[in-house]
Amino acid sequence: MSERFQFAAKLAAPLVLGGVALLSAMHQWEDQRLTVYADKLAGGLPTYCSGRTQPPRAVGDVLTQAQCDTIDRQTAIEYGRAVLACVPADKLDQNSFDAFTLFAINVGKQGACGSRAAQLLRDGNREAACKALARGPNGRPSWSYASGVYVQGLQNRRQYEKNWCLTLAEGQ
Repeated sequence: MSERFQFAAKLAAPLVLGGVALLSAMHQWEDQRLTVYADKLAGGLPTYCSGRTQPPRAVGDVLTQAQCDTIDRQTAIEYGRAVLACVPADKLDQNSFDAFTLFAINVGKQGACGSRAAQLLRDGNREAACKALARGPNGRPSWSYASGVYVQGLQNRRQYEKNWCLTLAEGQ
């Protein structure tokens, strides 16, 4: 049985969706916050836990650590399922799945699934797909702008996602 088939078979297990590595990366890049804040990169959108904006909450509301941990796990599972809905599981291994899920959490399900990177992955071109997370075909940064302004922190995240995606999971 191929490693990719084994990975696809394991995706049914809830622990793969929202796994430890993905949650750790979410906390690294989204900075888990218990108090709802107005995200300046998202036009002041009220944001909480590790980048969650839905359901809406009022700026200043406070959540518990347990609430945010639960919300973050649910977010990872929700966005992981969205990735699986637009990229066949046999085109993914754990690292590319986690990297694309982290990408989707930041740019949105439609943005991720409609991206050039997702299309390249669906086409079976993993290396180009991973690189497309961070750079366009012209070499310019991708998905690194907020309100039309380049944000180095977003490009740093795109580079992290690209590198994670390019790293083959053990056994690959």
